[in-house]
Amino acid sequence: MNNFSERPSILDNPHAERVKKVAALAGRSARFKHGKILVEGPQAVRELVRHRSSFVEDVYYSASAARLHSELISEATQACRWVHEVSDEVAQAISRDSQGICAVARAEAIETSLPEIQSGDTLVVIAQGRDPGNVGTIMRTADAMGARAIISVKGSVDSSSPKVIRSSAGSVFHLPIVPAASFDEACQTLRGMNAAILGTSGAQGAYSLSSLMSYAAWERRGWLAQTHAWVFGNEAQGMSDDEMAACDALVMIPMSGQAESLNVASAAAMCLFASQSVRLG
Repeated sequence: MNNFSERPSILDNPHAERVKKVAALAGRSARFKHGKILVEGPQAVRELVRHRSSFVEDVYYSASAARLHSELISEATQACRWVHEVSDEVAQAISRDSQGICAVARAEAIETSLPEIQSGDTLVVIAQGRDPGNVGTIMRTADAMGARAIISVKGSVDSSSPKVIRSSAGSVFHLPIVPAASFDEACQTLRGMNAAILGTSGAQGAYSLSSLMSYAAWERRGWLAQTHAWVFGNEAQGMSDDEMAACDALVMIPMSGQAESLNVASAAAMCLFASQSVRLG
């Protein structure tokens, strides 16, 4: 019998087979085998319950977590069929990063289809992003700054990783995370919607982000005033030569201090804020 269909009302045995099955969803192979994801922490679980409740299979919470997040437990109980109290030991066995609250959902809780793109929309391409914290933070920032979708190129960390979901603070349940088999495929998709492809690079000849913002704000033209996609490359190596060559423009963030470069998630925040400022201005 599939252990995911066995739902005791209370779990207090950290060595139970069901607990092991849920904890195993931290691994990519188990997620793909079962078609399920593990969502850790009150913030990510809250966004899952509020925005993708039809995909939730189980919510687990400890008594101590319920005292801190009683409203979330109430929401989960109203929206989901299976909500279980577990012992602190079981909560720890499932996930040490859950703060006592986690959920199992079908993988389809993360939308993977591109929405209809309107003129002036902003998209994000994650090219070979390997660090779950950075990738999740970029997703959260893209959500906050009104991006329409994220394209995740093969080789980037899996968006269903519990670490990515947790770092995104549940933003993976707000906007589509669209897979692309290659960077070329991502570019073809973007060109099909007449989106300008903007790479982030300090290479010679790159446009200043400040100048692009000013031009778009005053002239209502330019890269940031039209449909465009920001490309954020690998944390250590940045964008490859081929990736930069495929972009319509390279953009650099002016810096006046002594730091050699910015963390990719910090750079993404600045670029996406610039896009939002132009779009809402």
